[in-house]
This record gives sequence, structure tokens and C-alpha cells, in this order.
Amino acid sequence: MLIIKEVNLNEDLDFISQLPDNLLSRIISFLSINEAARTSILSKRWIHLWKNVFHLDFDWANMIKFIPKYYHHRLCKEFFNFIIVAEEHAKKYGEIVNTILDQHVGDDLTSCCFKHFHRNVYDGDFKSWVEFIVESKKLSFLSLECKPPSDTYKTLVMAKFKPKIFSNLCSLELTNYELEGSILSAFESCKKLKILKLKKISMVTSIINGILENCFGLEKFCLIQSYGFDSLKIENKNLKYLELLGLNVKEIDVNAEELQVLVIDSLRCPPKGIRIYSRNLRNFSYACNLIPQEIESQDILRTRDALENCSDLLVYKPINIFQNLLTLSIDLDLNNIRDALVFSYILTTCFYLNTLELTIPVKKVSASTATSDDCALPFPKSMFWENREVSGFIRKNLKFVKVKGFTGKELEVSFVQHLIKKAYMMKKLHVICDSTIMDEAKDLQSLQSASVNLSILLESEYQEYQEDQTSILFMKPLSSLI
Repeated sequence: MLIIKEVNLNEDLDFISQLPDNLLSRIISFLSINEAARTSILSKRWIHLWKNVFHLDFDWANMIKFIPKYYHHRLCKEFFNFIIVAEEHAKKYGEIVNTILDQHVGDDLTSCCFKHFHRNVYDGDFKSWVEFIVESKKLSFLSLECKPPSDTYKTLVMAKFKPKIFSNLCSLELTNYELEGSILSAFESCKKLKILKLKKISMVTSIINGILENCFGLEKFCLIQSYGFDSLKIENKNLKYLELLGLNVKEIDVNAEELQVLVIDSLRCPPKGIRIYSRNLRNFSYACNLIPQEIESQDILRTRDALENCSDLLVYKPINIFQNLLTLSIDLDLNNIRDALVFSYILTTCFYLNTLELTIPVKKVSASTATSDDCALPFPKSMFWENREVSGFIRKNLKFVKVKGFTGKELEVSFVQHLIKKAYMMKKLHVICDSTIMDEAKDLQSLQSASVNLSILLESEYQEYQEDQTSILFMKPLSSLI
């Protein structure tokens, strides 16, 4: 007898339950710690799955439900309870962390993140947590972040860890701490450490340089908005990625033969104080994005000065750090002749440049400043790029160009026109401009290009902003949109 079983095509098939436990635990690991723990109520099989996760994220912002009036209305009459409430939250946070660490099974915890309160360090809990997971869980990736300083709580001095506590880590991130001399012992024998990120860290010169000396196996180093030191010395034969953001120093020495990516943003440093030696640099980025456009800071190292001192334009340098560059991304005022002169020279030293990204800054410059910051030419400005022959390397290698902040001024237009007419391998030109000059920008599309494969994309800054906001919207969790 033939038996036909009726199947409801609209019924949802439970493929998740068919997955093995170890794979389910890995999936749960991508959830926040409170969400991961809640999966235990789904079924008997799921009760203990969260205890085997390979990643733990202890974020105070997600774990504790704050009372907004204590944190956002400091001047109200309830302010005297602020300290008490903060202490209670720190205590509750500690209890949750202790409970979860006690119940976590196995020694295969790959990564862990602590975003904690000041009080957790004072109580000694923080030190115990870190040493426990590093020593007993075979941890590879560790991220430590203290609740940001405020009027009540200042920058927190980092706990005094055991010597060599970080020696088996592959990646370490520290945020919002003050580092003292005792921290150096924790960084001893850190030959396995490949990634180090220090953000908003207070430390003296001997501390930062001592840390870098101990971490001789580093391949990626990020130093962001940190302070207290006036000299930075980076000498590492393994370093491939270097990011320096929002620093204020007197000198920076970088000697990294294998360095491939260098990102600098809003650097305060004398022009002659920056010295970079690397033959294998592939990506160079220099910007001032951390400084609001309406604030003109005189001590920020300008792109022009950085390019001059990193090249041999002013003084002979044994190493041309731009010779193997594939991508150049900079903030540069193309309308300033001095900037344009330096930039045109740098292009002649880039033998393999494939991608060029230019952001033209918005500046409010007085007449006196403009006069002293520019220079005269024996011919009209509009002819500048016609008199600066594009090197053969640029003509045959440059493929992608992006110009942001395009205003349609003569030097900007002549530069873009020059590339269109000369760079015969160029594939894409992306120009982002104000919507008011979109018609003028469209004239670029009518030019006869040297490249038969060139596509010219014109985009208004408003349109780009809308796309950015849309992408941010889709990245937000659903709960925040309801």
C-alpha cells in the first residue's frame, strides 16, 4: 500500500536543532552575555550550551539597567545618591561576572571583553578576573575598558597584574586607564602578542616605549588619543600596520622595515619631529578628522608638512617611503599652491600608485593667512597642472581616484581634468561635491578621457550623508529602532 504523507510547506523547518552542540555554542558566542544566558530557557538541550561559549563580553552598559536621572541630571536634588547608585551597579556587575565565570565550562575561551566600573578595580575583583581567564582559559584575545572618566571618577590607574600575565595573548586592547611603571612587568616576554590597541591611555614616555620594546612580535599597533608622553619610538621588524590618532608629541621615530599600512590622524608634532623609515609601505593615510572643521588648530601637523618631511623634498632621505605605495589617502587643499607643489612632487615618487583618495578640507582662512600660506606663480593658477607633467608611473598604474569636498575651484578642476586626459589606465573617478555645483561638475563627464574604460561618478555630499545614515540605521539592533 502506498502511503502518502501530507507536508505543510508553510510550516517552519527547525534546522537549528539539527546542529551539533559545539556549533550551537559557537553561534551563541556572538551574542551579548545576557542574551547568551537567556538561550537556556529555549529547551532542556539549550540549558548548558551558553556555558561553553568561546567569547564572553561583559559590558556594563548592557548588563546593568541604569537609572537615567542619576547619570544625566547631575544638578537635581537626587544627585547625592549618585555615588551610592554607582557603587550598587558596580557590585551587581561583579556578582554577574563571578557567576558566569564560575559556570563557564572548559578551557577553550578564545576571547573576552571587560567593560567595567572603577569600583571593580578598587575591590580587587577586576585583577582576579583577568588573571583567572588568562591563566586557566587559554585566552588569546583580551579587551579591557574602564567606564569613561567623569567629574566624580578620574582616569583609573591600571591594576597591578602578575608578571608576564599578557605573555600568551595574541591580541590586547586597553581603554581609559592610567599606566604606571608596574605595568611593564605584565608585558614581559610578549613575543606572541600580534595586536595591541591603546586608547585614551595616560602614561609617560618610558612606559609606552617600554611596552613597545617588550612586544617585539607586534604586527598591528594602534595608539589613539593617548597622552602624557612626548616621545614615541617604534622599532619593530615585524610591524605591518600602524595607526596613530589624536596624539600630541614632540617626536615620533618609526623604523619598521615590514610596515605596510600607516594611518595618521590629527597629529600634533613639529614637522621635523616625525621620522619614518620603511621601504615596504603600501598604504599611507593622513587626515585631520578628529578636529572639528570650525576649529582651526595651529599646532596640528598639516598634510603638506608631513609629506615634505616624510619625503626627500627638503632634505635627502636614504629611504623613499612612497616608492612602493599602492594607496594614498590624504586631506589636502588643492587650491593652495604650496600644497599642490608638494603633492605634485610626491606623485613623482610613487612608482606603483593604484588608488588615490583626496579630501579637500573646508577652511575659513583670513586674507593675511592666505597670503602667507600661498606662493606666486609665473603663470595663471589654472595652468599649474598643465605645467606639471604627470609621471609615467601615474599614467600607467593609477586606476581609482576619489575626490571628496570638490568645490569647483580652478586648481581642483585643472587637477581632475589633468588626470582624465593623462591617466590612460584609470577605471573610476569618484567626485563628491556640494549639490550647488553639480552642474559644473558634470562638465568633467564631457571631457575626452585617455582611458577607454574610465567611468566618472558624480555624487553630492548630501547624497553621501544619506547613504551613511542608512547604513548606520541597518547596523543598529532592532530593539533600538522600535
